[in-house]
Amino acid sequence: MFHLNRKILLFWTASILIIQSSAKAQDIKVYFSKNVDTTLHIGIPPDGWNVRLDSLLATYIDSAQYSVDICIYNMDNTSLGFLSPAIRQAIERGVKFRVITDDGFDDEEVIDSLADWGITHIDDRFGGGSGYMHCKFFVMDGRDDDTTNDISIISSSNLTVDNILNDANNTLVIHWYQISYALEGQFDIYWGSSGDIPNADSSDFCADFPDVIQHIFEGDGIACELYFSPQRTQYEDSIFERITSINYEAYFCINRFTRSSDMDDSLKNLYYRGMDLRGVFGYRDNVYYDMLGENDGEDTIYNWVPTLSGYIFTDTISSGVIHSKYLLGDCRHPLSDPFVLTGSMNWSDPGFHTNNECVIIIHDYEVAQKYLAAFATQYTGPLAKIGESFSPQTKFRIYPNPTRRYIYIDPPSNIELFDIRGRKIGDFTQLIDMNNMPIGIYLMKSKSEWHKILLLR
Repeated sequence: MFHLNRKILLFWTASILIIQSSAKAQDIKVYFSKNVDTTLHIGIPPDGWNVRLDSLLATYIDSAQYSVDICIYNMDNTSLGFLSPAIRQAIERGVKFRVITDDGFDDEEVIDSLADWGITHIDDRFGGGSGYMHCKFFVMDGRDDDTTNDISIISSSNLTVDNILNDANNTLVIHWYQISYALEGQFDIYWGSSGDIPNADSSDFCADFPDVIQHIFEGDGIACELYFSPQRTQYEDSIFERITSINYEAYFCINRFTRSSDMDDSLKNLYYRGMDLRGVFGYRDNVYYDMLGENDGEDTIYNWVPTLSGYIFTDTISSGVIHSKYLLGDCRHPLSDPFVLTGSMNWSDPGFHTNNECVIIIHDYEVAQKYLAAFATQYTGPLAKIGESFSPQTKFRIYPNPTRRYIYIDPPSNIELFDIRGRKIGDFTQLIDMNNMPIGIYLMKSKSEWHKILLLR
């Protein structure tokens, strides 16, 4: 049986009223397709679990008034059959649909149904793509002039029976106009236009697609980063900078993880620096054996020493597999920079450099805690589940974080500020004016504790 938090349950009975009246300027809800064991008392309950992506999507299609854009690797006729009442009713209301899939998508029944409904569909070969169109995002009402009704969904799940019913996936529902606008901008790059009809001459799925969308977003106590593969060097560097800046723990849940992605070196460096590193794998790719130190022959050079034996596991899902793709940084330390890195991208060379992928990084303690609850449920093995290592924070505060200029220190204390490379910037006691400093991550030392500061513009 699916579970939704009480306030979310109302969506299913009065979706239009509740979605529009309860949404904040920036509102991010977190859902999982498998059970979350709240009796562990680790993290905080997400907004829903045992929740199907097609059910969520149907709910928000029901509320759409102008447009629905779907960018998905794959969908099958069973999922489309579930969605068809919502889609057909939306079309009768005048809602406009656009659909992008991977060129390997060949379900003729789905293609015929889309055509029968007057929905235009293209795949990544339309714009010269060379990898997989592996994105999984949806935007409702992102093409009208009303900025209050935009809903974005970013998921690790495809619209297929196996992904929806059997596999473990994670999904974000985002009510944040600027993020919807950026997702629409990327969709339009693939589509080749901002209109109803795609333009093959302008469509671009290649590595050098135009970089015209916003990537950094700052809201009320929350910040997000949004990137698309094939990753440009500066954005790939940004992803690895976030990982490098972790101070305490890094927990991950990943479908595919191969050593050619450079993600393994980033996590290895964290582990060798003494960070608490734990993970759950969907498949036993080579990094899994690297971390356990189980390679022999020429591959022994990849073995981790010391190993992560007892700290990484494969999933225990009986009928499916871990299909999620997320990493939690400092999710138990609100005064650090707790974040979630998630989206459609597996940690592989194609994921970073060939496929079309969507990656979002959310800097928010509450969102990270919701993911932690799901991670604790999946993290099982002979050493049992992760125990509580969180300790109450002191009254020392640095805020706002992220910031666009000023950082306040409360109570006033002697602190040192460093850039991400460890170069000291100066000593401060109460106020830091970062107006003339470049955007990025900074390190602050107070007594024996280190804190991260994210400077945005």
